This record gives sequence, structure tokens and C-alpha cells, in this order.
Amino acid sequence: MTNQPPQHPGFPQHPGYPQPPVPPKKRSKVKLGCLGVLAVIVIGGIASAVGSGSDDSSSSAASSAASAGSPKAAGSPKTTGSSKTAGSSKTAAPQQSTLDAFKSYVKKHESAKTRDAATHVTKIQGADKNNDILDTADIYTDYTGDMVSTDAGNAKLLASAFTDFQAGRGKASKNGLVTVYNADGDILSNGNY
Repeated sequence: MTNQPPQHPGFPQHPGYPQPPVPPKKRSKVKLGCLGVLAVIVIGGIASAVGSGSDDSSSSAASSAASAGSPKAAGSPKTTGSSKTAGSSKTAAPQQSTLDAFKSYVKKHESAKTRDAATHVTKIQGADKNNDILDTADIYTDYTGDMVSTDAGNAKLLASAFTDFQAGRGKASKNGLVTVYNADGDILSNGNY
């Protein structure tokens, strides 16, 4: 017997030529670890929560427009269900906007300095629906200062008052963040609620 190198299955042996190398085993190119799967689940949950929150705000805007007696809103299909409640609102008080409810709360329960700061609030968004995953509320003011001005101190008072306001109406969140903005849309302060 001659000294022949061993033959690999699937490769023909040619006399006088070296044996070709054995190719590496193919591995799956897509592998997700436990952390990758968890990250996908968390991002999907946040995306669905944010997406569902935008639908609720548009429907609450439509219902508030219907309760205001807007002729355009009365004919829209979204408000047909609330037209029954609009007719029965003669006995019930009309629903108060979040901005008016916040200012009313501050007037009754907060200090004079906080009451003065609340007069600068022009708009509140995102305060009505909580999902306890990532709740955000925005308070817009007519302040012109920035984060290092005296307006930032007043904005911090507004954020604190908003926390009390949400807790008082049973809408406190486990993961809520309230942000106070100046007239240019720059952040003045923020806080948890």
C-alpha cells in the first residue's frame, strides 16, 4: 500500500495535487440573543402605545369640538355618537378642557407664586390619557426666558403643580414626564408626574 492522504467525501482525489481544505460549517447569519428579543418587544410596546395615544387625542379633540357646538363637527361621522350626549348636556355641565381644569386647580390649591405662573400657560397636551409605559405631557407658556432664567423657576413650579393636579384627578402615572416649554418651544423645565 502506498502512503495516500485520506480522501474527503464529496471531493475528488487528483494524483499529485494536495487535498483541498475542508470548508467551514455554515452558520445561521441571523441570531438574536435574549436581550435582542427583549429590546424588540419593548420597542414594539412603546411604538404601539405612542400610536394608540395619538388616536385618543384626535378623538378627544373631535369630541371637545362637538361639545363646543361647532357646525363642522356636528356633521362629521366621528361625532354622531356624541351628538346624543350633546343633547343631554342641558342637565350636565359641559366638560372642562385640561387647560381650564389645571388653571382652576392651581387657583384653588397652589401658592400665589404658582397661581401667577399659571397665568402664563397657553396650552396643555397629552395629559388626558395614560398607559403607564411612557406618559408625556407638555405645558406651553408665553415665557421668553431659557433654562437659566427666572422663567425656569416658574416653569418648575408649573411642573410641580401639574404633578399635584394629575394626582388630584386620579391620573398620576408610574412613568409620567411633564415638560414645560417657553414661547419659542424651548424646554424650560420638566418633572415626573
